[in-house]
Amino acid sequence: MTERPTGLILAGGASRRFGSDKRRHLVQGRAMIHRVHDAVAAVAAPVWVSVRDPADGPLGPSVPVVVDAVPGAGPLAGVVAGLQRLEAEWLLVVACDLPLLRADALHTLIDAARPGTAAVVARGGDGRPQPLCACYHRTVRDVAEAHLAARRLALHDLLAALDPVRFVRLPDDVLLNVNHPSDTPG
Repeated sequence: MTERPTGLILAGGASRRFGSDKRRHLVQGRAMIHRVHDAVAAVAAPVWVSVRDPADGPLGPSVPVVVDAVPGAGPLAGVVAGLQRLEAEWLLVVACDLPLLRADALHTLIDAARPGTAAVVARGGDGRPQPLCACYHRTVRDVAEAHLAARRLALHDLLAALDPVRFVRLPDDVLLNVNHPSDTPG
């Protein structure tokens, strides 16, 4: 990739499993979303936050908000909203609940982006793709919109429809997903 990607932090979930707004949950003294924003801002510009409600800017007025394309349609709605606004070649998408995400790991992902590739997706030690830590090329937009319109909301289904997709192994710690307060790293 020759230019910096645009960053998109997915923060539109309801945090039902967590029990409270996990974006603001403290990890090592800082809100998760601030930790994720710092990592993304080190490698991408601009950085947007995808939310369900336009009044919900979790990082304040200095960080642009992108409203989910279809409220309540999950992460795919955020990805589609980001792709619809995208001017760069690539959209770096990360979930707001990856508090140990680091810029060096994101550089590894970004560096794997090549012309003709539809997506570059992180993979942990267990081998499973992590579509909420990925770079999506702007050409993915039409396929993503079609999946959203057909209510095929799983990002794994979107990945299956893209060709080619590259997978990049990232350290397990940076892919730690916090869905419950008990998942919080020390």
